Amino acid sequence: MFPGLHLLPVRELAKAAVLRAAKSIVRLSSSLDGKPLTSCCGLWVEWNEKSKTGIVLTTAHIIRTKHPTVNHWKGRDEYDAKANVTVHLRDGTSAEGRLLYHQEHYDLAFFEVIKADLEVHLPSFNETVHCGQEVIRLGRDASMDLRITNGRVECLNPNKYERHHYMYFYHEDPNYQCKDDGGSIIGLDGKVVGLVNDHLKGSFVPSSILVKSIDLWGKFGCIPRLHLGMKFSSIKLLDTIHIEKMGRKYNIEKGLIVEEVSKESHAEKQGIHIGDIVECFNGEYISTTIELEKMLMGRCKDHFEEGNALNAEIDISIQVFDTVKLHRRTRNLTIKVSDRGEIVVRGFFLEKIENPT
Repeated sequence: MFPGLHLLPVRELAKAAVLRAAKSIVRLSSSLDGKPLTSCCGLWVEWNEKSKTGIVLTTAHIIRTKHPTVNHWKGRDEYDAKANVTVHLRDGTSAEGRLLYHQEHYDLAFFEVIKADLEVHLPSFNETVHCGQEVIRLGRDASMDLRITNGRVECLNPNKYERHHYMYFYHEDPNYQCKDDGGSIIGLDGKVVGLVNDHLKGSFVPSSILVKSIDLWGKFGCIPRLHLGMKFSSIKLLDTIHIEKMGRKYNIEKGLIVEEVSKESHAEKQGIHIGDIVECFNGEYISTTIELEKMLMGRCKDHFEEGNALNAEIDISIQVFDTVKLHRRTRNLTIKVSDRGEIVVRGFFLEKIENPT
């Protein structure tokens, strides 16, 4: 069951963790106009024993009707909130899943389930997950049997098609195929460290994003984020040669490299270009794109707690290093608060752009 975990004490620890975490994992299937749509896994995140009502968190892929391109930044995926969703439970029964909310940027969806005489176990989350950590990916097949795969966490820069909030599940088999969309990634303590999202092979949403998403939705009924109009990669996640080169050329060893600037965005109007390095946001130094996402969500939480709402604009101060002119500058960006999927369409510049790596 755990071919990569050779030591008996570790295997026993893993087995106990799986059995504990499996109690929170369900399977979902969807249809539209009587035709099957897709299936995935999910996990309980809330249960009210008195009303026998619970909430299942899963991927929004369960109601996705069109996926014309792998480039999520184009915003062309389509979702149908009227899709019929069935939640398949551990005891062999099933119940209707009523969509409460879905968020397209993080590809998350919440479903309400009403079921009498059901025993529900809620998972525990560990918001700390690190590169190289041994983890186990859990899912359920059509027969509700567990699918169990052990591997390690990989931290990689997103490619040009990916959102910024993914970490990756590494499995030693090069022919390995992920079939557990919406399933859990757990640590050897049984706590959830991520939710599988099969947008690309092995990608998952880390628990730090999940916990903030659950908290924001529970308090404000939505999962807002700031639309910066830029794509980034992390200096920290470059190979060692390029990190050393950045330090040697620019005396910079951490920060985010601007990979794209959206046409007509405020970032473009402020003169930010591909190849610039953003070192900090509102005075906070950011090393990875996941740290950036957490910061954006935290700023949105402050925005809502101050009595504000979606579609407002807020100001963000960023410190930018120009790798062509070799100087730092501060820019104030006016950013929209939205719970929609961010669209980034590359702008065009007359100025020559140098690749800092």
